[in-house]
Amino acid sequence: MSSNNELESGSSLAEDAWAVPSIAAAAVASNDQTTTNQSSSIRNNKSSTVDEAWAKIAALRSKLAADVITDPASNDNNNPFNFPSFISPYEQPNLSAQPNQSYKGMSIPLIYCDQTASQRPIASIENYLQSTSMPCHANTHTNITYTGSQSTAFVSEARQIVGECTGARITGKASLDSVIFGGNGVTGVVAILVDLLNLKGIVNSSAAANGSAGDTRPVVFAGPHEHHSNLLPWRESGCEVVPVPECANGTVDLNELERLLQLPQYSSASGRLRMGAFSAVSNVTGLIADVDAIAIILHRHGALAFFDYASGAPYVKMNMNPNPIQFASHAKEEGEVVDASKDAIYFSPHKCFGGTSTPGVLVVKKRLISQTNPPAVSGGGTVFYVTNQDHRFLSNRIERYEGGTPDGIGIQRCGLALLAGRRIAKEYEQIASSIDGSGGNVEKNKCPPKTLLEYECSTYDRVVAELKKHAPNLIMLGSEHDNVHDSSSSGNCVGRHLPIFSFLIRCGKRFLHYNYVCAVLNDLFGIQSRGGCQCAGPYSQRLLGMTKIVNGNEVSNQANRSIERALLRSDHPCELLRPGYTRLSLPFKGIREEEVDYVIRALIWVSKNGWVLLPQYRCDHRTGEWRHWSRCGKPLGKSERRWLSHYDILAPSTNHLGKLGSNSTQSDEVQASQDRLDLAMKNAKAILELSKRDPRFIAEVEKMNKADGMLGDASDVDDTLEALRWYVYQREAAPSLRDGLDEMPETFDDDKLMGGISVRMDGKRIINDNVEMEVDEVHANEEEKKEADVTMLLNSSMEGLLSFKEGDHAGEASFDEIKAGFEDGELSEACEVFHKGRDEWLVIEDFIRGCEDGDSDSSAASRKRDISTMFGSTNLPEQAAASSVPSQQVVNIPEAATKREKKKPSRDSSQWGQCSVPHITPADAAAADPSTSPSGNVDSNTDDVAALKAATAATKPTGKESNKGKKKKGKLKPPPKMMRAITQAMIQWDMIQDGDRLLLGLSGGKDSLSLLHCLLEFQRKLPIKFDIEVCTIDPMTPSFDPSPLIPYVEGLGLKYHYIRDDIVERANTAGKDGKTVSSLCAFCARMKRGNLYTCARKNNCNKLVLAQHLDDCAESFLMSVMHNGFIRTMKANYQINAGDVSVIRPLVYCRENLMTEFAKANNLPVINENCPACFEEPKERARVKKLLAREETLYPNLYDHIRRALIPVMHDDSTSIMRSYTEAAIAKSRKVSPKQKKTAPQSQDAAPSSSNNNQAEATPSISLASASEEELIAELARRRAEKYKMAGAMKRLPDDNTAEGTIEDSTGQMCSLNGGDGMIPCRELME
Repeated sequence: MSSNNELESGSSLAEDAWAVPSIAAAAVASNDQTTTNQSSSIRNNKSSTVDEAWAKIAALRSKLAADVITDPASNDNNNPFNFPSFISPYEQPNLSAQPNQSYKGMSIPLIYCDQTASQRPIASIENYLQSTSMPCHANTHTNITYTGSQSTAFVSEARQIVGECTGARITGKASLDSVIFGGNGVTGVVAILVDLLNLKGIVNSSAAANGSAGDTRPVVFAGPHEHHSNLLPWRESGCEVVPVPECANGTVDLNELERLLQLPQYSSASGRLRMGAFSAVSNVTGLIADVDAIAIILHRHGALAFFDYASGAPYVKMNMNPNPIQFASHAKEEGEVVDASKDAIYFSPHKCFGGTSTPGVLVVKKRLISQTNPPAVSGGGTVFYVTNQDHRFLSNRIERYEGGTPDGIGIQRCGLALLAGRRIAKEYEQIASSIDGSGGNVEKNKCPPKTLLEYECSTYDRVVAELKKHAPNLIMLGSEHDNVHDSSSSGNCVGRHLPIFSFLIRCGKRFLHYNYVCAVLNDLFGIQSRGGCQCAGPYSQRLLGMTKIVNGNEVSNQANRSIERALLRSDHPCELLRPGYTRLSLPFKGIREEEVDYVIRALIWVSKNGWVLLPQYRCDHRTGEWRHWSRCGKPLGKSERRWLSHYDILAPSTNHLGKLGSNSTQSDEVQASQDRLDLAMKNAKAILELSKRDPRFIAEVEKMNKADGMLGDASDVDDTLEALRWYVYQREAAPSLRDGLDEMPETFDDDKLMGGISVRMDGKRIINDNVEMEVDEVHANEEEKKEADVTMLLNSSMEGLLSFKEGDHAGEASFDEIKAGFEDGELSEACEVFHKGRDEWLVIEDFIRGCEDGDSDSSAASRKRDISTMFGSTNLPEQAAASSVPSQQVVNIPEAATKREKKKPSRDSSQWGQCSVPHITPADAAAADPSTSPSGNVDSNTDDVAALKAATAATKPTGKESNKGKKKKGKLKPPPKMMRAITQAMIQWDMIQDGDRLLLGLSGGKDSLSLLHCLLEFQRKLPIKFDIEVCTIDPMTPSFDPSPLIPYVEGLGLKYHYIRDDIVERANTAGKDGKTVSSLCAFCARMKRGNLYTCARKNNCNKLVLAQHLDDCAESFLMSVMHNGFIRTMKANYQINAGDVSVIRPLVYCRENLMTEFAKANNLPVINENCPACFEEPKERARVKKLLAREETLYPNLYDHIRRALIPVMHDDSTSIMRSYTEAAIAKSRKVSPKQKKTAPQSQDAAPSSSNNNQAEATPSISLASASEEELIAELARRRAEKYKMAGAMKRLPDDNTAEGTIEDSTGQMCSLNGGDGMIPCRELME
C-alpha cells in the first residue's frame, strides 16, 4: 500500500510491478544510440583549444537546429539537408540574366525567431513518444489495465521530472511542494492558483464584514514587467494590486518594494493576506530579475512570493527551495533567517525547446492548497463520492485541482522538454570547461562563456552592439541601461538580457509600423517574428513613452488615453493606431549560428531600406495587418496554405519526422546553410533595386488619401487623431522615392518626432507630463501651416486656372469648378490638383480641405471669393485688371453666382431629366395653394396634432428674416463620398427627373435625416428643379416619439406631413377572426407604407423617397436567400402596383457608416426607436450584419463586390422574372390527373402550329436598322418569349373564346419594359 505522500505526488501503484524504465534514462539511451560520430566528438571531454571549443559549440547548436521538425524529407538536390523554406509573395529576381527562365514564386529560407511565444516540436522527442509512450497510451485514473497503469506511470514520472528541474520537494516525508498541470500555459495555472488560495472567497468575506472590500482585501504586489497572465487574474480576483516600479537600471526597485511592505495599510499588522507576483524574465526585453532577493524581502515581511517563469523557463534555472546558506549576506540583522524559497512558480512548457502542445505547470507549497474549499472547476477526477443528493471532493491536493482527463501526452512531452534543456546545458558546460589553459596564453575574453545562460546573455549583447553600429535608426527597447556584468562573478546573470529583442524602426518623423516590419521580414527574408505589445501592455506603454508620473504614481498620458478611446470605437476601428513594436528571439536551442548572423544582416537591411517597399504593401485599418499587394485577400498565397481536411486515414503511412541520412560532413552542412542565406540576401538586394526603379507602386500610393488610412473615410476623426499617428503611411514615402533619396528626411531628429509613441533614438523615453499641451501645439502648428498654404495658394493662383489630372485625363478649371465636380462625383478621389505655391501635386480632397480650412477670418474668405471670381475669367487682361484690385474691394457675389449658373449647363445635365420646367419656389407655391405654408405644414388624421402644433408654434419662424435663418440651418454639407455614391445611384437608376415632386419618408433615424440634407444639397446644386416634402408616421408607441422632428423640419422651410396612426392598437384586432396579427413588424411596415402612399397621392407627389442603404440591401439579400429561398433585395427604383407613385432609394450605394458619421458630426436630432414587439427580425438582421462584418475584415472590398452583384437584383422586374422562372420549373414536377395526361398531348400538339401561324400573321416584319428604341425592346421581348415557348416550360391550353391555343401563366406576373409604361407578361421576358 502506498503512502499518502506517494499518492499526492501522483506515483503509480503499478510502477514496481511493471518495472518500467524511466523516461529520462530511455531518452539518454536513445540519444546515445542514434548519435553520429560527429556528435560524439561534441561530447569529448578531453582538453581542447579555444577554437575547437567554439567549433564544438557550433556543432551542438547545428545539431539542435536540425532536430526541429520541418517539411517531409525529400531527395531535392538543391536542398540536400532539407532546410525549411516557403514561397514568398515576391517574384524571383533574374540574378542569372537568363531571359527564358521563369521567376514566379521566390523560395526563401524559413528562420523561426518567435520562440518567446511558442517553441516548435523536435523530432527526437516526438519519435520517442511515438515509439515508447503512444503505443500504450490510455486514460489515467486506473491501475487495473496495462495501458492505464503505464499511462498513469508516465504522467507520474513526468511530474517527478518537473519537480527535479524546479528544485521542488514533492516526494518523501520532507515533501513541501505539489506539481499541478492544467490550463493553457501560465494563464490557466494562475487561475488555478487564485482558486486554491480561495481569493475570491476571502474578498467576498471582507466585503460582507466591512460593507466594502476596502482595507481587508488581499494585496498583490505586481512587478513592473508583468505579462497579462500574471496581472489580470489578480485584478479580476478582487485583490488590491499594488504596482512596484523599476529602478534606474530597469530591474525591480527592491528598496521601493520594501518601503511598500512597511506601509501601515500593507504591513503584517494590517492582517491582510499579502502576495508578490513577479516575472522572473521579461517577455519583452529578456531582462532577468533577481528572484531570490525579491523572495527574501517578501518573506521578511510575511508576504508570499510567486514568480512567473513563462519566458524564463527555457533559459534560467528554477529553484523552489534554494539553500539558505548562500544568502546569509542578505540578512539585515544578526540571527535573521533568510528565506529565499518560492511559494509558487508557474511557467509555460510550450516555450521550452521541444515542449510544443503542453499544459501549464504550477509548482506550489502544499500548505497553500485548501483541502476544504471546493475547486472552481469540478467534475470527473476531482470527487471522492457522488450521490443523488450530494458529493464529496478528494482530499488529494493534485487530483482535487486536475479535473477531467489529463493531457497525458502533453504532460510527458513537458517532462522530456525539461530533460532536454537540462541535458543541453550540461553538454555546453562540459565543452566550455574543456579548454586547456595550461599554456597560459588563453585570453579570457576569447573563451566561450562558462554556462549556457551566460552564452545567451552574450548573444544579446553582441546583437545589440552590431545593430547600434550599423542600424542607428533601429531602437532596441530596454537596452538604454548599460548593465555591465562580469560573467565570472555570478552565474544567474541578474540584470542582463536574454536574447529577446523588441525594437522600433524610425522612419522620418514617425516609425515603420511593427506589423509592416514583421511582413517585410517574413516576405523577403523568411524570418518569423511577432508584432504588438506582446501581452505586456503596462510595461510596453512605459517603454514607448506613453505614461507619466502624477503624485508619484505612473498613469497613462493624454496620448495613451486618446488612443484607447479611438480603439474603442465600434463604427470605425483603427487597429493601426494600437501601439506596439516588433519582437524576435535568437536562442541557442533551435537556430543555427549562421542564421543568427543572417537575422542581424536582415534587421540592418530593413532598418535602412524597409521604407522603400512601403508602396508595395496595403494596410487594413480594421485589423492592423499589412500585406503584400499580391496577397491582400490570401495571406498564404494560392498554393502555400496546407489543409487538415486533406488528411486521408487510408493513405500510405509515411514517417515525416527527422532528416534524410547524409554522408556529408558538418562543414558541408554549414556551407550549404550559409549559401541559402547568402542567396536570400542577394535576392533582397535585387528586389530593392527593382523597387526603386519601378514607378507603378509609387504612382498608385500617391493617389491614396485619408480614405485609405487609419479610420477609413472618417476624415473629420482622422484629422483629430492625426497627432496620435505614430507610423508612416505609404504615400509619405513616395516623395522620397521620387527624389531618389537613401533615407526618409528627419529620421534621426528627436525634435521632429510625431505621434503617440515617444521614444528617442537612444531608446530612452521622452517623458512629458503635459502631453495635452503637446497635442494642442501640434494642432496649432498644423493650423498655421494650413493658413500659410492657403495664403501661398491664393497668391500663386493669380497666374491662371488650376491644373488637374485624373488617370489619363487632364485639364484646367477654376477652384469652384473643381470643387463642384468633386462633390458631384465627376472627379473621383484619385484626382490630383497642382498646387502652384508648393510646386507639387496634391490629392483633390486634401487640396480642397486645405483651402477651406484656411478661411478662418472674413478677410481670408473675401480674398478667396475674389480669387475664385478671377479664376472664372479666361480673359488675361481682365485677370490682370482684377489682380490689381485691392483685396478690400471684393467683386460682388451676385455676379459670381451668375457666372456659376452659366457654368452649370456645360456639365452633362441630360441624365438628370429630359425636359425643363419653370421652378416653383416655396413662396409661389404658398400663393397658389393656401393650404401650404412656407414655414411647413403638418397633416394628421387625429386631433392630437393640434397640441403638437401649439407646442411647436413658438419655433415657427415667419417673415423674411426667419427664412434666411431656415436657409442657413438647412445648409449642412454632406461628405463628398456620400454625395458621389448618391449621384452614381441617381444616374444609373434614373431616380430624379425635372419637375418631380418628392416625398421623403422621414423616420427620424440617421439614414433618413442624412438623406434629407443630401436632397437639399442636390436641390441647391443640380440644374434640374424638383420639390421636396417630408412625411413622418408616428405609430403612437411610448418607445418611439418622433415629435421633436416637427420644429426641426419646419426650421428647414419644408412642407411637413406628420401622421399619427395607432398602428399597434389596430394590430390587436386586425388579425384573423379579430385576433392579434401574426407579425406586428410586417403589419406595421404595411401600414406605414400605405400611409406614405396616401400622403403622396394627396399632395401630388409622384415619387416616394426611402433611405435604405447598401448595408440594408446586402442584409436583406442574405436574409431572403437563407430564410425564404429566393433571390431578392430592396429595389432601387420601382413603381407601385397602383402605378401612380414610384419608390426610389438614393442611398443604395452608400455604406451605413457614412450616415452615422454625418449624423454625429452635425448633431442631427436622431430619434431612438426601441419597439418592444420587434424582437426576431432585428436580432436576425443584427446577426447577418455581424456575419458580413467578419467577412469584411478578411475581404475589404466585400461590399463593393456585393453592390455589383446586386445591381440586376435591384431592378424592378427582377423579382417577377425570377419568380416566374421558379414557378415554371416547379410546375414541371407537379402531379397531374390521369385525365389531364390523356388530353394534354392533343392540345399540345395542335397548339404550336396554330399559335405559330397566328404569330407569323400578327407579327409584321421589322427592319431593325430603322427601328426605334421601343420597337427594339418589343422585338427583343417577342424573341425571348418565342425562345421560352420553344423550351416547353408552359403548356398551351385551349382558350374559351377562340379555337386557337394560348399560353396560360399560372403566376400572373406582369413586368414593365425597361422600366417604362408598357407592360408585358413576365414569362415573355424570360430566357
